[in-house]
Amino acid sequence: MRGHVVDLGHPVASDLFRAHAAHLDVLRARFGAVRAASARIERDQAAFGAVCGWIFTGLGDRHGKQDELIAYVEENLLLAADGMRRVADGAQELAELAGEPSDGATRSPSEVVARVLETVRSREWVEDLLADAAPVAEFAAPVTDLHTVLRAQGLEVAIAGIVPLRQMLDDLTGMPEVIASHSAIWTAMSTDLHGLAADLRVCLDRDLSDVDGPDARAYLAMMAHNVEALTGLADVATAMAVITKTAGDLILLTRDIVRGLIADLFARTIVWASAPEVVPLPVTVSRLATAVATAWRIHAYVTALVTSMTRLSQYVDD
Repeated sequence: MRGHVVDLGHPVASDLFRAHAAHLDVLRARFGAVRAASARIERDQAAFGAVCGWIFTGLGDRHGKQDELIAYVEENLLLAADGMRRVADGAQELAELAGEPSDGATRSPSEVVARVLETVRSREWVEDLLADAAPVAEFAAPVTDLHTVLRAQGLEVAIAGIVPLRQMLDDLTGMPEVIASHSAIWTAMSTDLHGLAADLRVCLDRDLSDVDGPDARAYLAMMAHNVEALTGLADVATAMAVITKTAGDLILLTRDIVRGLIADLFARTIVWASAPEVVPLPVTVSRLATAVATAWRIHAYVTALVTSMTRLSQYVDD
């Protein structure tokens, strides 16, 4: 409940308005840290590798849109602070600053983002081949110690000696450290924006608790839209952090599976080549079938990754 209600024309109200404007200035200054964090997110999607990077062109667009909306809310706080000072000086009416009340309900951005987050975390967009996959699954069959050593060392030999193979893995891998960095930046932005939204709400409730009347209520309603906008932007940043990290994790998983398949085939090839006896034709055919099957499995995993990433990318613009 309100205690003493200050008349809008009373000098005390002018002091309250000036103090409120100063508090808005302090909040607005904190947007600098958000902008600085956002600037560290590179627009180059090469971080996701040549195989999947093209799919995430929408990340750059979403980043740009996020920056624009953050700047819009920041400008709103600037206009509100300047307007409050004019109201305190008697140069403008509070009703004029508050503007016309907005009618019509709109879907909350936070509700939309919550739906996206639920879908992304459910992993329904992941192809079945990758849904329950793990790098160790490729090595579940018992192998000899020699095979283990050959598999571990053979991959590095194969990558160093076969340029197309090295290029394929590079195209698939991208830059995991950059992806992790981007996800962390989105998370930090979400934390900062949630903090700004909460502090703006506290500022409004505290500074104007003793001011009542339709004009004051209209101003609070107007500023409540900025609180909601900041909350929505924070939730979007959370979603982008989750999408970025999830994409990076699935790319790394696929890369590790492919590396395991290559290493396993390389070890088998060394063992086959080192056998002194003459290999019967059926055995040779079986070994060839193993090599062909490995190639097809690599193709299947990469295709599953691209399909999954394409589905995931659709949530960037939701």
